[in-house]
Amino acid sequence: MTSYSQQKDGFTLMELMVYIALLGGIVLIAGQAFNDSTRMRVRTQSMLQSNQTAGNTATLLKEDIAQIGAKSAKDINSSSSTVDVFDVSHIHDVYMDPDNATEAEKDSSSYKIWKNSGGQGLDKITMRRLRYKNDGSYDAVEEVSWFTEDNVLKRSCKSFQAETENEDCPSEDSSLVNIAENVTKFTVTAAKPTISATATSVLPTTSESIKTFKLVPRFGDGNFEPVNIEAESDNQVVRISGFSINYDFVEKKPITNEDDIKANQVFLANIGDDLGSWSSQCTRVNLVPYTEYEISFSMPKNDDDDPSRMFCPGRDHMAVGFRYADNGKKPDGLNDFQFYPPTVGDVRDIGLRHMRFMTKDTIKDVCMSFTFAMFSPIASTGNIRISEVKLRKIASSNYKFTDEAISTIDKKNVKAIRIELAVSKNGENGAETIFIPIPSNGPRD
Repeated sequence: MTSYSQQKDGFTLMELMVYIALLGGIVLIAGQAFNDSTRMRVRTQSMLQSNQTAGNTATLLKEDIAQIGAKSAKDINSSSSTVDVFDVSHIHDVYMDPDNATEAEKDSSSYKIWKNSGGQGLDKITMRRLRYKNDGSYDAVEEVSWFTEDNVLKRSCKSFQAETENEDCPSEDSSLVNIAENVTKFTVTAAKPTISATATSVLPTTSESIKTFKLVPRFGDGNFEPVNIEAESDNQVVRISGFSINYDFVEKKPITNEDDIKANQVFLANIGDDLGSWSSQCTRVNLVPYTEYEISFSMPKNDDDDPSRMFCPGRDHMAVGFRYADNGKKPDGLNDFQFYPPTVGDVRDIGLRHMRFMTKDTIKDVCMSFTFAMFSPIASTGNIRISEVKLRKIASSNYKFTDEAISTIDKKNVKAIRIELAVSKNGENGAETIFIPIPSNGPRD
């Protein structure tokens, strides 16, 4: 007898076809997912690279533009052979066109913007500023330009009136460096001049038209000593003199021991409050958070030979700020603003000085103060005149930028530049928008 035929394991043709179809679907789906992942990775890498290029470029550009109009340097003191004399002899060279034969075209700003330069929808900016040696003395005037050619953003630099040569910014031919490729957007926009900003007067009174004020000295408190205060022009100008001298005439050098340094400080006060200490006389104010304030004042020039013109930046100290009326201490997080006395001695010294700030906390019962610490024996014997002192609350905390043409005369009052930059990489754009203050632009800073 023969056994029953054995069954064999395996796939039928139909089952095999089904398996192959399923496998093909899985491979197709996996391949599509891989392709999508690869495209996404390439796009992400391109986006990251374009953003990085835009960010790095914006950083370099910001460093250049922030220095627009830098015009003061130190010089050698002939009496001591040290580099500590305030020098503004090259101020004229930093301006774009101060000697134009047409009065309305005289340009005392330190920048020029060409909109849609070369017809590509991309702008160009040229700026001037001083270059310094390691000791802070004058080295050259630099003219720097940023512009695009064939969608390549470039930077050129050329020096003139140079005392030493610099290969990065030569005197003969401009150095030219390619900064970024595939630049699709490069727009440069100037802010409206700050003189047009609307503001509300806070000090010395809430009236914008009142220009009278009084300064009272602080003394007998720590290292503060009395100073001479004389009102002029019906209390619209105050002259300060008799500064403490922090100079050792025996050793013939400035005093460096902090315990021995003497300072002078005066506070803004109301006319008529003539009794009591500075704390009781000074005009108190509350500063509210996230509101932009502006301190402004003018320093009418003295005689051309006034010793205050020998003020030495980096050593002598003049600053304006706030102190608590109860104890005379400076509020945390609210630093003083340093300033220089008139040094040019002509019309360039005339005009308001502006300092803006904002606080994150409410600061109560503070008074506006001017602080002086003089180390130069000559500058200490000079006179400082202050007028048109105001603390204003600015209506808008942001600069207002405009594509409208700003007149040549008003360009010197522009205090900020906006840069919009876009860089493409494999079709992916990286973009940066930066706002750059330029406080040194113009003849009054």
